[in-house]
Amino acid sequence: MDPTRQSDLTAPVEAFKVEPSRVIDLTISKQTQYYTLWAVYTAVQFAAGSYGSNQPLTMTAGLAVLVGVWMFNLGHLGFVLRCVEQLDKLGCALTAALNGEQAKYQTELGNAVGDMREGGFFWQFHKRQGQTRSYLLNTTVHLVIDTCASVALLTRVKWI
Repeated sequence: MDPTRQSDLTAPVEAFKVEPSRVIDLTISKQTQYYTLWAVYTAVQFAAGSYGSNQPLTMTAGLAVLVGVWMFNLGHLGFVLRCVEQLDKLGCALTAALNGEQAKYQTELGNAVGDMREGGFFWQFHKRQGQTRSYLLNTTVHLVIDTCASVALLTRVKWI
């Protein structure tokens, strides 16, 4: 391997610059993902609530749909909250850039990019440091919709 190439590979991360415009692009993409997650989720909930609406639904089938939908619900909530967390981190980086705080910008950007996993368990997101978007509001809205769709489904199978 070329010795000069080796030194390039071991250069500190600070040598690489990410322009704030690229962070804005990433933020817009993440916001689109966030809203898309909510749109798909809403479609699933309405579909679950009216599952097989033109045919009789047995208790077994209703409970199977209910369990499947709740597994989706809990996984989806983790995706939504991860998106919110990533938007918070990107927002902190952009705020630092707008304030001309280069060192803080690099740190915040590193925090945002260093943790771009796709999801997690919803309880892992409670009271994150620097959180500006509401964990409680996103979780409450999600669980209320989940409960309403579940009641609609269980009413159809005459369990409620």
